[in-house]
This record gives sequence, C-alpha cells and structure tokens, in this order.
Amino acid sequence: MLPGKFRLKINQARKEGWPDKKDLYTPAFKLIYRFKEGENQPKIGFIVPGKLGKNARRNRIRRLLAEVVLSRLEKFPPGIEVLVIAGKGATEAKHEELSAFLDQVLPKIYRRR
Repeated sequence: MLPGKFRLKINQARKEGWPDKKDLYTPAFKLIYRFKEGENQPKIGFIVPGKLGKNARRNRIRRLLAEVVLSRLEKFPPGIEVLVIAGKGATEAKHEELSAFLDQVLPKIYRRR
C-alpha cells in the first residue's frame, strides 16, 4: 500500500477536472496523468473496474499495481498526479509483467512533459 502522502484522492481529483491530462496505454492498464504546479512529490491513485471480477480479484489487482508502483516511486517526476486504471490484461498478469509495462511507460512520461 502506498504511504498516505503519495495517494491521490480520486474524489477530489474528479471535482477539479483534468483538462490537461495525457494518456498512456499498456495491455494491462491505462495511465492518465497531469502535472500540478506547487507539488513536490507524485500522487498516485488506482481504479479497478467491477468488470474485472469480484472483490477478491479486484483487490489482488490493486495490491499488485500498488506494489509495482511503490517499487518505482522514485522514478516518477515530482508534481505528477497519476491514475492507474486496470484493464483486462491485469487480471492474469504477474508482478514481473506489470513491472515491465510500467518500465516501458515511465520514460514516455518524461518525453511528453
């Protein structure tokens, strides 16, 4: 689980709206992000839709995604807000596969900044 200072409060983020958001796609998840001025650390939130299974399966996916992100937290640029939305590919994905997908996406964030 991510420490509280790195968690994105999704309800608050939804109210603000994300007019300047950018998207990145992988077979296992979709990454939506934006940069927020005045923030000095990344904020990350997770969404696992109900279509991916019952609570136990969705919680497993959320825990796996959080573990992968936590292990690479220092690679996220400061001031970024990220939503990780799980897709169908995340239901059967292993830790190593999710790590590889995140490693592919992180350099693109810096290029698209």
